[in-house]
Amino acid sequence: MSLMVAYLGIVAVLALALNARVLGEWLGLMDDPANEAHKEHLISTPLVGALMVGVLAVFIIINQYFFGASTRMIGISVCTILVGILGVIDDRMQLSWQMRIIAIGGITTLLVCWVPEMRLESLVWSFGMTSALGKYAGAVFAIMCLMTIIIAFNMMDGFNGGVIGLSIILFVIMALVATNPHRQAICLFLASALGVMFIYNMKGEFFLGDGGAYALGLLVGAVALLTYNAGANIIIYADTIFVWLALPTLDCLRVVITRRSGKASPFYASRDHLHHILIEATGAKRTMLIYALIVATFSGLSLVAGERTYFIFLAEVLCLILVIFSTRKRKVTTG
Repeated sequence: MSLMVAYLGIVAVLALALNARVLGEWLGLMDDPANEAHKEHLISTPLVGALMVGVLAVFIIINQYFFGASTRMIGISVCTILVGILGVIDDRMQLSWQMRIIAIGGITTLLVCWVPEMRLESLVWSFGMTSALGKYAGAVFAIMCLMTIIIAFNMMDGFNGGVIGLSIILFVIMALVATNPHRQAICLFLASALGVMFIYNMKGEFFLGDGGAYALGLLVGAVALLTYNAGANIIIYADTIFVWLALPTLDCLRVVITRRSGKASPFYASRDHLHHILIEATGAKRTMLIYALIVATFSGLSLVAGERTYFIFLAEVLCLILVIFSTRKRKVTTG
């Protein structure tokens, strides 16, 4: 990726962050805590994360137009913009969960058809098995994975820095293993620009909103699938990708299953996510630190685990269970 294009992209994100409130008020994208009981912030905050992630996608497209760097990233960038627009509409109009699922499914289907490298036609596991899905089943499975990641990122977006911090770590990880120099440069560009966003998000200057969380979920998920399918400088197993994305996806699945067992909608707003449990027990800053340590530690270990990657995944699952159990126990004891 051109250094000039990357520099301009980062400057554009900085400009948006500095003018987040003006843009949020102008576009009617303000999150008012008085409207929803589960909100923790005290003042209306702009929901302009989709604009920032969308701008990053636009600069990736510009880079391709002028320098012919990565044709696959065109499809990923366009679909990132589309799902960001969907999230913005959701932020404005509060779409039903059924409508959101249908729209997300449509956009991810477009991406998998546009970029064939998204298909998961064969899943190679570190414990020696291979699951051959084929062209069509592999496409459907890839769509399901992308939809899950998008929804998981949106559900995780309940505290400052969480989704952005996770994305930074994963883009750095994917840059380290990328064999394609263009994809490596794009991952580093995204990590750097997200670093700017992280600073202002932690200060409470803006929230990602549904649009920003949707867009980042698709962007991270798509690049992860591309890393698996298009080659890396180490062997990337199917369970390696699971390790990278375990925290948001497993918590999402836990919440959905718990809510459905209680006959509740799986997508209503509540305070039963892992980050809510941790924030109540340890505070927002420690929650951010715990999330970063879990993702960085296990994702880093997955790069050197080789054929023992499945142990890393099992250890990560056990770690998450222990975190939930110990946090709930502490809450009961102190309460």
